[in-house]
Amino acid sequence: MSNPYKVLSLTPTPTPLYLTCMLSINNLDINSPQLDQAFEALANPKRRAIMDTLSYRPATIAGLAAEHKLSLPAIHRHIRTLEEAGLIQRKKVGRTNFVALKRKTLRAIQSWFSQYQSYWGTDEETLENYINRAHKSR
Repeated sequence: MSNPYKVLSLTPTPTPLYLTCMLSINNLDINSPQLDQAFEALANPKRRAIMDTLSYRPATIAGLAAEHKLSLPAIHRHIRTLEEAGLIQRKKVGRTNFVALKRKTLRAIQSWFSQYQSYWGTDEETLENYINRAHKSR
């Protein structure tokens, strides 16, 4: 008697069409202005530290300034840059500004990176495969 249950892979085989569909779902491609803004925002170590703090919990801007030893004008510049890149969201309640990660944007960026994951392997394998293909084509 054959097994009536089929094992289905939840991870589709990465093909160029599949990767194109994934990119279009997330609206990010290699020339995406949103991707450029995100990478530019994350190029600063202070902003990466702020993102790290926000990965654990939302915070107030004043609290972030104290925690990261930044002046209020400096933290506001960093927050504005992260907000414009779509990496965080801000909500004002009374006189207090709260900020939190914008996970939708982070998931889109993660999806953009993961398109290359199926081809990664180890660095040595990737380089060796390229060299072997180059020598075979000669």
